[in-house]
Amino acid sequence: MEVTIELVNNRLLMKSVSKKRRRRTNSTRAINQFVEQLPSRPLLIEVLNNDIKIVYDKNSKLILKNYKKNLNHQMYKRIFDGMDENIPIVNNVKINKIKIIALALASVALFSSITLKKGKDDQTEIPSTSISYGAEQDSFSDDYVMSEKSSDTITSSDEIGQENYDFLTRLEQTNDIINGKIKNREDIPLATSINEYSTSKIANFVNSDDGKYCFEMCDNFGVDPYTFLCLMFCESSLNHEDTIPNGKFYNGFGVGICQLETPNGQEVTAFNYNTNQEETIYETMDNAINKRTNMKIGIMRYQKVLDRYHGNEKLALQSYNYGSGLVDLIVAIYADEKGVSFDDVLNNYSDTGWLKYVQEAYENPQGFASKYSSYENFKTTIDYLKNWQYKTYGNGNYLSDLYSYYVGMYSKNIVNGETVEVNLLENTVVKHVNSENKSL
Repeated sequence: MEVTIELVNNRLLMKSVSKKRRRRTNSTRAINQFVEQLPSRPLLIEVLNNDIKIVYDKNSKLILKNYKKNLNHQMYKRIFDGMDENIPIVNNVKINKIKIIALALASVALFSSITLKKGKDDQTEIPSTSISYGAEQDSFSDDYVMSEKSSDTITSSDEIGQENYDFLTRLEQTNDIINGKIKNREDIPLATSINEYSTSKIANFVNSDDGKYCFEMCDNFGVDPYTFLCLMFCESSLNHEDTIPNGKFYNGFGVGICQLETPNGQEVTAFNYNTNQEETIYETMDNAINKRTNMKIGIMRYQKVLDRYHGNEKLALQSYNYGSGLVDLIVAIYADEKGVSFDDVLNNYSDTGWLKYVQEAYENPQGFASKYSSYENFKTTIDYLKNWQYKTYGNGNYLSDLYSYYVGMYSKNIVNGETVEVNLLENTVVKHVNSENKSL
């Protein structure tokens, strides 16, 4: 239902339109009753010239006519009173056939300058914003998505913070991939799971205090935060509380948002590019239960496998799921097939031919162990697989599942003091030495 409130000859008039009927009333009592039932936190506020539209859900919208002129009216102030100060506010929304409301909501939710706030006289103000989303629309659509940058879109990262600017840019890239403006990869495509649910969860996490901490730790340890964000989504759907002991999804093995496997006090050491020294943390159950420590341990562990695989992100990610022992064996088998060295496979970021062995190990772990038992240097791994109690091993589609949540099209990691930038769609790699040996 869409409801409009306006001031006509100093009298409030309320009109409502639903699928079944239209109504109008100038009864102060009826309007008061309606306003009392409004939720305190809408999804977003859309600025429409002199009017504003308050969206509570996809079927419930309230339009306030001439809000600037009537901002001091008691009823208008009452509607705004108590609203969350971080409600997204947008100017003009471009309609698109792909239904991803969260892409638009997520982008504007990140900018603290675009919020509902109280003015000097405690009256509610709608601040102006320079973010625009396509051509002006007269009505709200369920199909909110990021549109191409308009001429008055913010372009300076200094104005809004590099992290938020980067996220906005990435959302635009993802929308272009989804809409076919940018060709996706066939072997490991990006953004195939980007929808209202996943993007809302990602955006909410990025904008949370825990998300900001995660990005800070990724920066400190030279890990691409968007890749690690996908890793956590793939591991736990960004759900920490329900995946620790006594949580409803706890499986007895993986703990928390990074699914740290059976923490038993082992130490994890990684290089902190912010302090320029190694840092050690212990993977105890108490540390795994703490959400932020859980993320820090996961990031440090991931840095170690990135170093191990020469910055080959896909091998490093697969080892997070399979373990380094099995991935090392897979690399050795594939190197022999290709007639190249072990390091040649690591250094060829674009070659993912080894994924067929990932699938083979997944489908028949015991048979895989028997077939490649001649690789005596990997006896511990082979014996482990021979004694595996389940029909399948790990996730044979781990990389596809993980990258299906990726926002953007490029990743950047620091590997042994060298920055490694990868275009995930074109499989091109650029490496350069960190002059200050600091964070990304």
